[in-house]
Amino acid sequence: MFTREQIMSFCAVFEHGSYSAAARALGRDRSTVREHVTILEDNIGVDLFSIQGRSAVPTNTAKKLYPRGVSVARQIEEFEKAAFNSFEQELLTLNVYHDAMIPSPLIAYMECALSEEFSQLQVNWLHRSRQQAMEDLLKEKAHLALMPIKMNVQPDREVNYLNLGRVPVSVYTGTESLIGNKTAVRLADLQLTRQYILENHYDAALQGVQISPSYSIVSNNDVVIELLKNNGWALLPDELATPFCQRGDIQKVDSYEVVNTINYNICTFYSPSLEHNPIVQFSLDVLRRYAREYLD
Repeated sequence: MFTREQIMSFCAVFEHGSYSAAARALGRDRSTVREHVTILEDNIGVDLFSIQGRSAVPTNTAKKLYPRGVSVARQIEEFEKAAFNSFEQELLTLNVYHDAMIPSPLIAYMECALSEEFSQLQVNWLHRSRQQAMEDLLKEKAHLALMPIKMNVQPDREVNYLNLGRVPVSVYTGTESLIGNKTAVRLADLQLTRQYILENHYDAALQGVQISPSYSIVSNNDVVIELLKNNGWALLPDELATPFCQRGDIQKVDSYEVVNTINYNICTFYSPSLEHNPIVQFSLDVLRRYAREYLD
């Protein structure tokens, strides 16, 4: 019978290429990791690694077993987190990570529902990148993450997700911009003009986020608006841009070639270990209600 320690050691050696590196990653002695792999090899009757210098090179058998080993290791980790979480006290603080694209009415809607249902709960709304959100969900520093998606729905980490729906996005520019005063702006026009891209969207590698070869990455929404007053254009959520249009700071561009290809969905990511937590369950129900009423 194979143990958790044997599978974890095998996967670590496969991933890091040596027993020493695997031991450092696992926080164990090299001899312990080597022993785990040796017992595993004895049980299955074949070698999993060949030693070449200081490197442990996987055999064909190891290459076949590794994907299954990773899956088993993750399932064990999820089970342990869920088991330990069942003995923990109810959450007193809920950390919700979100992207700049997330509509502020959604955040207000969720905040109102949570405050009514859990009056003593402290809810923190923290602006973070998708990569940081995935890492902190696994560490349970974050409990929920609201992020935009395009084609890559499946997260690259072992977290669960709920697809909420589409967020309309349009091309915006300054009121004095040449492309803003044109009718039916074409893709070629946008490619010849500087584009401002929100940093989170660039880092998340959202499909279609970069159109112009001449672009600048900007972290702050307000800075993007100020830059648009002078030149360039940006893809912005309609909900974010509308107040600035009403103030006369920016304007929506009539870009029929682009409008149907740049909308994104909102996805809620959460740790499997918190799936049955009452606060997380309630939050997901609130998000579903909002999505049915306000999102496409």
